[in-house]
Amino acid sequence: MKVTILGARGSIPTEGKDMLEFGGGTSCVLVENHDQAIYLDAGTGMICTPDIGDKAISVLLTHPHLDHILGFPFFPYISNKDRKIDIYAGKCGDLGTFEQLEALYKNPFWPCGLKDYPSDVSFHDIEFPLNIGAFTVTGMPSVHPGGSLVYRLETDGRSVVYATDYEYEEDKVSELIEFSHDCDLLLFDAQYTDEEFEARRGFGHSTVAQGMMIMEKSGAKNIRFVHHDPRHTDDFLREMERPIKCATAAFARKDEVIIL
Repeated sequence: MKVTILGARGSIPTEGKDMLEFGGGTSCVLVENHDQAIYLDAGTGMICTPDIGDKAISVLLTHPHLDHILGFPFFPYISNKDRKIDIYAGKCGDLGTFEQLEALYKNPFWPCGLKDYPSDVSFHDIEFPLNIGAFTVTGMPSVHPGGSLVYRLETDGRSVVYATDYEYEEDKVSELIEFSHDCDLLLFDAQYTDEEFEARRGFGHSTVAQGMMIMEKSGAKNIRFVHHDPRHTDDFLREMERPIKCATAAFARKDEVIIL
């Protein structure tokens, strides 16, 4: 299993010479094996996808907040008439996957709908377990305003858990610990410092210390922290990372490739 960090910024895209190392593209992680390319979220990081050859394309959305879906119109493969793209998401109230995305991608917010692009796009309301080629995908509810999903992808004895937009709550965290049990890689939301977390309870994000505790209790073998705050520069993020950085724990960086 190959995991590529395409976008690790949270809330809104950023730019600037002080945000190059960790990147300014919003949430998107590419998970691949020999014949499947699965994109976790479709933030602006999706625009910079590497060449995936003729692999089948699937997109798993955690939730339809703007920073997680802004990459679709400029995703290179959506403009290729020979490609089929399957998009999956959980229902949001009465809105299925297509209705959630249609709310943004139509006039007056965007000049065309996702079905107007040349590729063959199909929309699916996700049900677990989901099989995508040799991948088995399971999920659980996240702790985030308006709802979100945490995904676990498994294939060939390897597993990755994607827990972005997750707020640590003492009485709910045991579910995520169990869900992440012995995973090879945990991608975990650590948008806030400890001080920021206390001031922003209810915003739907967590801290490094909380993620390290979940890693230890779940037995996750590696952790990368994602959903970097748009106000946190490279210097700021390196300082946040400094107490925990080691071979198994670090902040996610743009274009980082992890082989499991």
